Amino acid sequence: MKFSEQLMKKGQPILDAIMVHPFVKGIGEGNVPNDALTFYVGQDYNYLNAFMKVYAAAIQKCNDRKQIALFTQQIEFTLNSEIEAHIDFCKIAGVEYETLQHEKQAPMTYLYNEHMYNAVRTGDLIDVVASILPCPWTYAKIGDAFKDLKTTESNPFKSWIDFYSTEDTGDRDLSDQLFSIIDSEAENYSDQRLQEVEERFLKSCELEWHFWDQAYYQRDWKFI
Repeated sequence: MKFSEQLMKKGQPILDAIMVHPFVKGIGEGNVPNDALTFYVGQDYNYLNAFMKVYAAAIQKCNDRKQIALFTQQIEFTLNSEIEAHIDFCKIAGVEYETLQHEKQAPMTYLYNEHMYNAVRTGDLIDVVASILPCPWTYAKIGDAFKDLKTTESNPFKSWIDFYSTEDTGDRDLSDQLFSIIDSEAENYSDQRLQEVEERFLKSCELEWHFWDQAYYQRDWKFI
């Protein structure tokens, strides 16, 4: 079994939990509370700012120009295209996107960002990729699942679903490319070292679940 297949198998139960989370289910059903949408956008704006920095740091760990090109393209996509998904949520919630771009990082956003930064500070390319991969992997799975349900035009989240469906965006191709990097790099490491990489991947998978949960219940700092 390829190392990437092992990661996906271990991550599947977390993905299954994400798919039945009320926020994610609400997207498919066309009904998510406005407060959850706005909290999500404010936090995801913070997260994607960190995500781009981690992509940039990954470039410094690359020796392959194709890998450099991939991460460069993803920085551009995240900076200029992924705002479409945020704008979709804002339109539904009836708020201006600009008003949500200065929110303080909530606890899980802070933890997730620091988790990725830790991979940059202490790890190799394989560690960085393992920490960022669950984001495009799970979002592509969500988009495809709802796309397969033939979401009706009346669902206000149809544009968001179309955006993340691999039929339209190629996120699955991105996941495949990142998993390919994982497999290529894995050949250079011991089984014990790969257990550390697996843990990074699974932590990011679980943090994806927590990110949805944080937004749905607006879980913020309690004392500060």
